[in-house]
This record gives sequence, C-alpha cells and structure tokens, in this order.
Amino acid sequence: MGNSDISDWIGSKNTCCGIVDIVTAELINSTIGKKPNEDFKNGDPLPPLWHWFAFPSATHLSQLGDDGHPKHVGYTPPKDLTRRMWASGSLTFHTNLRVGEEITKDTTVSDIKEKESQSGKMVFITYEHKLRNSSNIAITETQNIVYLQAADTFNPPKKRDVPQPDYPKSKIVISNPLLFRFSALTYNAHRIHYDLKYAQEVEKYPHLIVHGPLQALFLMQYAIELRNSAPKKFSFRGVHPAFANNSMELVARTSNEDLTLYTASNGHQCMEATASWKKNYE
Repeated sequence: MGNSDISDWIGSKNTCCGIVDIVTAELINSTIGKKPNEDFKNGDPLPPLWHWFAFPSATHLSQLGDDGHPKHVGYTPPKDLTRRMWASGSLTFHTNLRVGEEITKDTTVSDIKEKESQSGKMVFITYEHKLRNSSNIAITETQNIVYLQAADTFNPPKKRDVPQPDYPKSKIVISNPLLFRFSALTYNAHRIHYDLKYAQEVEKYPHLIVHGPLQALFLMQYAIELRNSAPKKFSFRGVHPAFANNSMELVARTSNEDLTLYTASNGHQCMEATASWKKNYE
C-alpha cells in the first residue's frame, strides 16, 4: 500500500488553534447566510458548523499537489490513490463556541481501513476532533476521509431516489461564485470546485463538484429552520456527487424526534444527514 505499516499511523495526534473573528463571520454570512449584511460582535454564538472556517491550512503553494490539495497531511496514502474526498462526518454539540474566541482543536487519527470496491482500492481515514474554548469541550467530531484511485471515465455510485418529504422543499442556487467563495473561506484549493477543465479532463467529472461540507451546512441551516433550534447531534454522508450545473433541493423527513435530511439533484440523493434534538445524546 505504500506505507511500511498502516497501523503505525493510527493514534497520531495534532493540536491547532483557530478563530472565527467578526470579519470572517461577515464573510461567511455573505456567502451562505440567510440575512444580508447581518452584524456580528465578539461573544455572539457561532452558528453550528461554522468552526470549519476557523482552521485554514497555511500550506505553501509549493507544497500543493496537481489537484490543489496539500501533498502531505498526516497519513500519506499510496501513490495510486490520488482522489481525496470528505466522505462523511458526525458531530455532537456540548456548548456554544463564540465569535472572536480562540478555539483549540485536538485531532487524533483513530482508524485507517483499506477496502476494495467495484471502483477499485480505497483507504478510509477516521479523524477524531475535540474542539474547546478556554474552559470547555464544545464539540466532538468524527471526520471520515476517503482516498480513491483516479478513473479513466466517470463511474458514479448508483443513484438513490429521494423519499417523499414531510416538509416543504427548499431550493438552493448553486453558482460558480458560491463555490469560489466557499473554497476561499475554507482555504480549499481542490480544483474540482472551480477549475472546470481540470474537473472534466483530469478527474472525469461532468461538471464542477459542490463541496460536501457546503451541502452539510445547507442541511444544518434547513434543520434549524424546520425546528427553530440547533440540533444536539448531526451526522452526514455523501451518497452521490452534486454538480454545479444542476439545481439542488433540500428535503426533510421526520424520524421519531430526529430529522432525516437530503440534498437532492435531478430526483436523486446527493447527501444524507440526520439531525437529533434528543436530550440524552451522550
């Protein structure tokens, strides 16, 4: 696999610090917010998932690969697995993070799995994050990254129909400026999100890819709108690539106290998520 012992990477740890200041909060809101020109001040609760904007990776341009990703971040995958994606994630929210406060993120590589599929070899890496302010753990998060082989043709997973919704659907306009701004805010130079020629000719996608975390943020916003409060737990996973040339809808169904949510395009699922408000979620 290109690594002397894959188990040696499990348990690797890293700590970094970040912040979402007032200017950054205003930039995020101007890109995905519901209220134009909303004012923020230090100490305001940070909207759920906005901590993703707090830790941009200051990787020098010379250290980026041809795809725009950093060449080496923690675990180094085999050389033939060149396609990297955020496959899924889950979060538990313990207390609010706030605008302007320093956030510390402790990260551990908790698992690495090698798998075979009809598309070829895959490696799944699981990161466990603990995010805290000066006194409390605010969020515990699991992040699953998958490395895949590059394909000669576009070979997507089987499409899954979107269930009938229990709530009115919400439409999302996907535009090139939206993808560009989101890439800039997260300091994500992966070219599949803004370089159409690269996306089509090198990675064999039919169009630009909508970021997985961006879809998750839209689903979180939708869940909060439907229940008028932020969930205690939130999980999501990619089902099918979402493309910038297609319209997107947000769909929700009730499941006991939870909501099952989907981003949908052309009648099929792109991302599935679950939001839970249960009090006993530990």
